[in-house]
Amino acid sequence: MITKEIQTRLFDEYGTPERVRRHCDAVTACAVRLGQALNAARILRPGEAPNAVRPSLDLELIEGAARVHDVARTAERHDEAGADFLCMHGYEKEAALVREHTRHPFHPLPEIDELDVLCMADRIVREDAYVGIEKRVEYLLGKPSMTEKGRELLRGLMEDTKKYFGEIEDIIGMSLDELLGDIHP
Repeated sequence: MITKEIQTRLFDEYGTPERVRRHCDAVTACAVRLGQALNAARILRPGEAPNAVRPSLDLELIEGAARVHDVARTAERHDEAGADFLCMHGYEKEAALVREHTRHPFHPLPEIDELDVLCMADRIVREDAYVGIEKRVEYLLGKPSMTEKGRELLRGLMEDTKKYFGEIEDIIGMSLDELLGDIHP
């Protein structure tokens, strides 16, 4: 597992900026708490008996991957560069999540996995604090490099994501704001 000490060592070796380190810490806090809530809710797969034993989300994998998901944030393809860097250090499982975290479509809820949790957490953290999907997208829409086509695409993705998050909130029995709203520096 990638601990805080290992995270620091990897960040130091790569030269990850301090602002990115703080972002990774906030994403980690959100991802772990969200994973815990989902494990506690025990989502049933279609046709699954209520007493069926189902593997829980791997919280250690979620935490490890979240800690370093943006280790290579300054690289052009930071997901690929970060995953390659992690593989070089023997963290293949975490690298697999890091490699996909920027372009992963969410699985339907009964098939939710560790990558889904990492992606959700990354999409609701701005800089080093939980802000929710709307404020995060508002921030991205305001970037000077954003094209009108990009804005349209992002607005559509936001609506799909809000719907998915609503389903998550129904399952865990609370809003993401209630679960994560205290995560900030």
